[in-house]
Amino acid sequence: MLINFILFQSIWFGCILLGNTFLPVAIGLVALHLYYTKCSKPDVVIITASVVIGLFVDSMLMAFGVFEFNHGVVVLFLIPPWLVLIWAGFAMTLNHSLRYFQQKPWLAFVGGSISGPLSYLAGARLGAIEIPLGLWQTAIIFAVIWGPLFLLLTQWAKRMNQSEVQAKDVQNKDVQVNQPQEQKS
Repeated sequence: MLINFILFQSIWFGCILLGNTFLPVAIGLVALHLYYTKCSKPDVVIITASVVIGLFVDSMLMAFGVFEFNHGVVVLFLIPPWLVLIWAGFAMTLNHSLRYFQQKPWLAFVGGSISGPLSYLAGARLGAIEIPLGLWQTAIIFAVIWGPLFLLLTQWAKRMNQSEVQAKDVQNKDVQVNQPQEQKS
């Protein structure tokens, strides 16, 4: 869990401070995570889906003027690649360093409502984004989005893990049934 947390923090700070120049390192850190966790199916699905969700949510927020980027925009109507990699890094934590929140939905909602806005506001403070609506209005918008979003992502990750465990149980039972039984004499 500690390694997972360190990997995410490395991705977050590297992408915020260095933007797209940090992409190869960030991609390498996500790959390292997938290798270290044996590239579990739930992790791959959660990371992929979270990247798509993040691309959509943050691109919409950008389109509505909630935040603007100081560097790294490649396509005018999409968030920069460095922010997409932050979403991938965040998603890597859902089954590992943030797994605790899967068992505490109410805490996931509260935690997302607080930590989501703080992450974006820290990015603004470090110069990666601009928040033209001002501090409080932006924080409220992010809180309204991130409370339910973090809750949904943690509960979805929990269900993905349960499905994976059930699939492995069924597979193990099939293997046991298909193995020849030793005959007693």
